[in-house]
Amino acid sequence: MLRVLSSLQERPVLCPGQAVCPEVSSSEEDTCVVSCNSDDNCPQGTKCCPRSPCSRSCVVPFIVPVQKAGHCPRVQIPLTPEPCLESSECSRDDQCVGHRKCCLSVCAMRCQDPEEAPLPGKR
Repeated sequence: MLRVLSSLQERPVLCPGQAVCPEVSSSEEDTCVVSCNSDDNCPQGTKCCPRSPCSRSCVVPFIVPVQKAGHCPRVQIPLTPEPCLESSECSRDDQCVGHRKCCLSVCAMRCQDPEEAPLPGKR
């Protein structure tokens, strides 16, 4: 139980729109170079992030996607396979204008008007 609690405490709470460091890659060469100590040492738009267990440098952060209200409309899947004639226009809700959400259409991701969330117990 204590192990579970300590692992929960180690993980930061991520908020939509928050800038966070990319995960440390185990494939990156570990040269133990520290080019920054805090975000204050970095140019605007970058963060001081760990690059390996002993290296830190200024990198462009990952922005936690913003989830918009509502849910995507249900998609009627064709009974017979057909070639996809659509192309995706988004991969996250924050790439869609206004209240629109990034949802699967027939075979691609498109910005669509969301449906209201169903009331509890109603389907």
